[in-house]
Amino acid sequence: MTKQTYREVKREANVGERIKIVNPQCAYGYGLGSEGVVVESYGDSGIFMELDGRRHGVFHREYVVLELVTTLDTDNALAEAFTQFIRDNADTIRAILGDVTKTEPTALTRAAVIERARADVAELTRKMRSSTANSDGNRTFNMLTSKPEFHINRNKRAVTVLVRGIYGNAILEKGIAKAAPDDVFHAEIGKAIALRRALGLTVPSEYTDAPKPDEPRAGAVVADEDGVISWSTILTEREAHLDGARHGKAWRHTHDCGWIGENQFVIIDDTDVDYSIVTEGAAA
Repeated sequence: MTKQTYREVKREANVGERIKIVNPQCAYGYGLGSEGVVVESYGDSGIFMELDGRRHGVFHREYVVLELVTTLDTDNALAEAFTQFIRDNADTIRAILGDVTKTEPTALTRAAVIERARADVAELTRKMRSSTANSDGNRTFNMLTSKPEFHINRNKRAVTVLVRGIYGNAILEKGIAKAAPDDVFHAEIGKAIALRRALGLTVPSEYTDAPKPDEPRAGAVVADEDGVISWSTILTEREAHLDGARHGKAWRHTHDCGWIGENQFVIIDDTDVDYSIVTEGAAA
């Protein structure tokens, strides 16, 4: 099975060839995109084209020649061949598929999302300083050289970025990322979100829907789960000998010299957690 297609070629047309108007000049009876057949040539200046039963004089600079390209309709041919193959081998295919175990894609860990966000900010910063135009984002990202200036407010659980010009230091764009009340704040994830918003880029769902910490670790900022205690504190080290059935695993913290059980708090900020190591205390 074949199908007819045309390619546009800029050259002088011969009698009998089909042309397309791409640059109409004082046109009368035809316009941009009109197609017709050459019926006569009038020297170096142009040709006569027949369109809707009428002759029109056309300059050579006004048209392109439509050259016929005959190609095999490979899409239909392949589809038909594949369909027939399925029909001929249906029983065998069912048997094979019955032995295939469906595997779900591995979900990103919080540590992986944090590292991806950190690398993303570094790469975007490099592109912002480059004189090579970027193909996506806003005009600042595409056309100008700039640099990010981050402001992190952990009390408000927010990151603000000011995009400044390399020359003159003028503020060109601004982006803000703020953690939801039930989310866990992390500065690196916030920086990636804020910078992408400032540059007019899509924010990946892996940042906005990042998994929460799977367990408490040293450096995490925690708060009372029921909201009874007004203060927050930072976990410092595990105290396994103080573990209790009621409060779970015990942790020393910075608010006082006592301890707090994992069932008594929620993690609200893990910016200072080192996910590259698993300490004995965190693993206990």
